[in-house]
Amino acid sequence: MNDPELLRDLDRETGWTLMVGGAEQSYVDVADPTHLEFEYMQHIALVIDTMLPGESPLSALHLGGGACTLARWIAATRPGSTQTVVEASAEILDAVRPLGPVDCCEVVHGDADAELRARAEAGDDLVIWDLYDGPRVDVASLTLDSIGHMQRVLRPGGLLLMNVSDAMPFDVVRPVVASLRVWFADVALLAEPSTLRGRRSGNCVLVGSTRVLPVMALRRVAASAPVRARVVAGSALDTFCGDAVPATDDQPLPAPDEALGRGFL
Repeated sequence: MNDPELLRDLDRETGWTLMVGGAEQSYVDVADPTHLEFEYMQHIALVIDTMLPGESPLSALHLGGGACTLARWIAATRPGSTQTVVEASAEILDAVRPLGPVDCCEVVHGDADAELRARAEAGDDLVIWDLYDGPRVDVASLTLDSIGHMQRVLRPGGLLLMNVSDAMPFDVVRPVVASLRVWFADVALLAEPSTLRGRRSGNCVLVGSTRVLPVMALRRVAASAPVRARVVAGSALDTFCGDAVPATDDQPLPAPDEALGRGFL
């Protein structure tokens, strides 16, 4: 990994971008943590606001840390939330230290999969998966077994949100969707229409819910978002998933092309 660095946003005085290897990994406005610069993070936030509305504190586990953008957003929008962020890169943790800590948030330097497997059962309202090495998605942690552990740590009514960069024919995303459908009561996918049409690579937000998703409500909110997202669920997700099967240690996902998208916290 190339040395990470923080760059000041020339358009927002209190905005900072975390760069790794020349790619944007995170964006934080230290004066306004509710500002989410990256489109996929806006899509994750709208799912959380629709599924877990209000200001009640949440228990959240973040697999992949970056600059803790979503942890900062949750701390600001749901004060008193208890959160754990797992980040494998000591260099990233050192780079983002000037941004300051997140209230009621423990930052763990370690392996996300190991931390997940050691976590207590049914203790979290929310798990957010966003593991990347530079611009490359960490496909090793997207097996059926690992996703089963993500489901295991969720309370009834809990929610798993995953950011997976891919491009048509979605050889990474489709097997992940297949795994989610093994473990979760309901599953959906959100992405920009141009990504789903195959015009470019992009970030797909995958939703695994322990209860039935309010798909129509999600579609209304996603259609009116600053960057519009399409919600794929039900029979449309059946068609999208096709004959894809979950990845396992014996049948791993293909290594992602380095050019595919930038999916970061």
